Amino acid sequence: MHRIKYRSPWIAVLWSICIPGFGQFYNRDFLVGLTLLFLEFLINVNANLNLAIFYSFRGSFPQVYQVSNIQWLLFYPCVYAFAAWQAYNKAIEINNNLNDDSNEPNRRTRLNGFFAGFAMGGTLGVIYNGSIGYVFSGILGGFLGAVTGSIIEVIITQRPG
Repeated sequence: MHRIKYRSPWIAVLWSICIPGFGQFYNRDFLVGLTLLFLEFLINVNANLNLAIFYSFRGSFPQVYQVSNIQWLLFYPCVYAFAAWQAYNKAIEINNNLNDDSNEPNRRTRLNGFFAGFAMGGTLGVIYNGSIGYVFSGILGGFLGAVTGSIIEVIITQRPG
């Protein structure tokens, strides 16, 4: 008999930050994990992301633009953000199912604004990259989008009174 165990949402997010799909493996959600891992590999290879990261950290931004395939690179922030969001919320769902004695489990997903903002901000950062390359502008745009998305989510979800 397989017993469901507590899953930390933050550990699931950290695994997804390492590589999309690993947070799903932590949650024992293997089909979604394999799909995200496949997408990460496909996008990484076709976008030449590892070379872009290498040249970005060397400060060789003209080479970043030469080796990168922006059509594939635009998918990466969305897959990355979705993997973290799904792993976080799946861990919460698993933990809610551990408490069978409650009348109505809390099914509301969390951090939607943060992860949606990260996906949109990261994509916009890749598109409007200035002179700091696709990688750094995607990360910066992702964090700015995450903060903006979080603020918007708080404003929208506030209950009057």
